[in-house]
Amino acid sequence: MASIRSTQVGQHLTVKKIAQIYGNNPKIQFLTSHTNHQYGNYPKAKDPNLILPIGTQVQVIGKGRANTKYSESYVTVIDHRNNQFDIFSSDLRKHFQ
Repeated sequence: MASIRSTQVGQHLTVKKIAQIYGNNPKIQFLTSHTNHQYGNYPKAKDPNLILPIGTQVQVIGKGRANTKYSESYVTVIDHRNNQFDIFSSDLRKHFQ
């Protein structure tokens, strides 16, 4: 199970629950759930390049503390399509092994 403390720069993480990359600003892209649930916080992505199916691997390229860029700590990752985005600490356990 992934956690902010045990995750290191250079490490590869594997998606265990379908997710998507969201963000209207190219400098602020982050991971969210890919769901049709009526109470979902973000719209479901239609672009297949923004969807992370189960088994997708991402590489950690940085870490950030809470209250710097976001209110919680995060890791910055890159996938095989060169999408660079952030994963909040609360989403690491939910979406990654």
